[in-house]
Amino acid sequence: MLHTLKVLFPLYMAALFVSACIGGGTVNIPQDHYYQLPPVSDSQPLVEPALSGSLSINNLFTSGMLHERAVLFVSEKAPLEINPYHYHHWVNAPSSLIQRHMLSYLHKKNLAKKHQRYRSDAQTDYTINGELLHFERQLNSSSIKVHVEIELALRDNRQNKELLRQTYVQVMPAAGKDMAQTISAFGSALEQIYAQFIRDIRSENSPQ
Repeated sequence: MLHTLKVLFPLYMAALFVSACIGGGTVNIPQDHYYQLPPVSDSQPLVEPALSGSLSINNLFTSGMLHERAVLFVSEKAPLEINPYHYHHWVNAPSSLIQRHMLSYLHKKNLAKKHQRYRSDAQTDYTINGELLHFERQLNSSSIKVHVEIELALRDNRQNKELLRQTYVQVMPAAGKDMAQTISAFGSALEQIYAQFIRDIRSENSPQ
């Protein structure tokens, strides 16, 4: 009898675990979370567009893990190691999210007379291209930060000439340790980069 109990007990425990998983018992099953960038803030638009014609914004080039949807993080204990979260994802690839986010910001800022996402069948006067170099959550013992680094280039398609190419870096603290606060920090860091990019464009276009 004792031998039979020893054999059946592990099977009984396994059955309870499976039942809890299927029936919504006390076993905590990790759930996937998906994030989008926050809406851009309302800021003062330019009185006159800095670009006289139409502008298209291309998807940013990405490589490696930046091409995927997982939110990435770096720990201060291993600063050279970049890891993906298993249950925290962007709703789309970061390059696509940033393209739409930048389009909304530049439209509100009145950078050009017309703004649109890049399409190969729709020629515009100017095009913004770029590469996403860093887009990570930084985990420190006392705080959470985001690290965003983007190379952006403005091209004049009418003259077939590149007007500006610059790399922008923002390290922005999150308001707290909640992932939603990290996502808000990503949005703020991006807006800081867009604002600097606009200042550089206006500087390039200003009379010498």
